[in-house]
Amino acid sequence: MRFFFLATAPQSTDGPWNPGPELGRHLRALRFQPGDKLLLLPPSGDAIVAVFQSPKLVELEGTQPRPVLPLLGLTLASAWPKGSRGDELVRRATESGVTHLAPISCERSVVGRGDFSPSRLQRWSKIAAEVCQQSRRPEPPQISSNPVPLAEIRSLAPDAHPIALVPGTWPLSMELDLHQPSSVLIAIGPEGGFSPAEETILRDLGFSFCGLVPTILRIEAAGPLAAGICQHHFLSRQGQ
Repeated sequence: MRFFFLATAPQSTDGPWNPGPELGRHLRALRFQPGDKLLLLPPSGDAIVAVFQSPKLVELEGTQPRPVLPLLGLTLASAWPKGSRGDELVRRATESGVTHLAPISCERSVVGRGDFSPSRLQRWSKIAAEVCQQSRRPEPPQISSNPVPLAEIRSLAPDAHPIALVPGTWPLSMELDLHQPSSVLIAIGPEGGFSPAEETILRDLGFSFCGLVPTILRIEAAGPLAAGICQHHFLSRQGQ
């Protein structure tokens, strides 16, 4: 069943309800027909079951438990790419199952050394919500506003298995097979990678160094690819 995020919950979960112009446009574009069911996801709490009548009217039919996907708890701590590539990182990270996207500040970072503006965070939240609705993911990732210094990176997910992506090291899949973690913290460096001093910091913090492919990937590609591998590995273990 298709679902849609709501900024605020309706006053009642039963009876007729006007979805408003933005959601109405979505329903029209998706060619909803009278009688089609959908789920409305308010900021918190259960999902609301609704039946489409028209772009200006849906019938609310109470609540049901909010849908949950079997996702690995995955924090992606990433140096931030320039310009619109930050938007692309948010899109790809959301699609690949990142549960917490956090910028980190590195020696070679070009952007992301200071807190992000409220307008950028609002745009990224909107992008994440749109991607979730398209990819059928009922819970958007948390996106941090302030970059974390590399030395404090473990504070983002203290109990997660820490992995730093460093080209030329052993494959990420082998690391996952060895440890079979229940949650993961992945660190992605800036263009040019982590400096030697930063690699020493990461080793001292207990990070394993892993690679993905023989080529060098951009920031907005490396993290989401690693996240997808981690989520696939986690999902494949559920049937064992």
